[in-house]
Amino acid sequence: MKPTWNKGIARWEVNDTLYLSVPFTWLLKEANQIAEKWNKGKVLIGGSALMKPNQCDGFEPILFHNPLATFTTRGCPNNCSFCAVPKLEGDLKEIPDFRPAPIVCDNNILASSKKHLERVVQKLKYYPSVDFNQGLDCELFTSDIIEILQNIKFNPRFAFDSWASETSVKDAIDLCHSHGLKDITVYCLINFNDSPEDARAKLEAIRTWGALPFPMRYQPITTTEKDDYIAPNWTERELRDICRYYSKLIWLGHIPFEDYNKTDQMSFDGVL
Repeated sequence: MKPTWNKGIARWEVNDTLYLSVPFTWLLKEANQIAEKWNKGKVLIGGSALMKPNQCDGFEPILFHNPLATFTTRGCPNNCSFCAVPKLEGDLKEIPDFRPAPIVCDNNILASSKKHLERVVQKLKYYPSVDFNQGLDCELFTSDIIEILQNIKFNPRFAFDSWASETSVKDAIDLCHSHGLKDITVYCLINFNDSPEDARAKLEAIRTWGALPFPMRYQPITTTEKDDYIAPNWTERELRDICRYYSKLIWLGHIPFEDYNKTDQMSFDGVL
């Protein structure tokens, strides 16, 4: 399975109407420019960047972002302060007639019912592997969940957003190891109510627990420029250094962060 994500604006035409699905707020300027140049008919713009559903008239916008992706649920019950999902999609809702595909983009699939999760596994078990793209809620990850998921091949992904979830994240990783699950990735929120030292402590803790950390740089839902927001305790240089190093641990993991050549990072980037 090779995901082919269109990380920009997804667009399609139907009867002279142009549809634009905009996933990020910093792409709104480009979307408006596209709309201004459209002279065949009307333009409908939707997506998470506008904090409203796509106006798709029977089309499934995710197909235009990645044809291998699907949603089996929408929403999330957690209401995390840094997350736009509750504002955009509300509480969790199961989709009984979801389209089977190997990349599952649900924001919190484990918050669904056992019956729904079993139905998802039954429909997806024919794929060589399944990617739970947004991760699995470590608070809800149990041996019973593994028993349901064991009928498909998947690599576990979790999130470590703050030290409050430290025990839950470590327990989830330990549970994976005890069941022979490997290639565990943990998204680690940084640049949100933390400092570079705190972020590095979380990222390094994930490594000691036997998983691969991946830094997720917080960006407000109102930002107009990608990577424009810098939290009070951070500098742009610190964000860049930590994101570059920890997102490339497959290549740089043998080099301690302290020895990472911050004055000549392009030499690393040019090799990768």
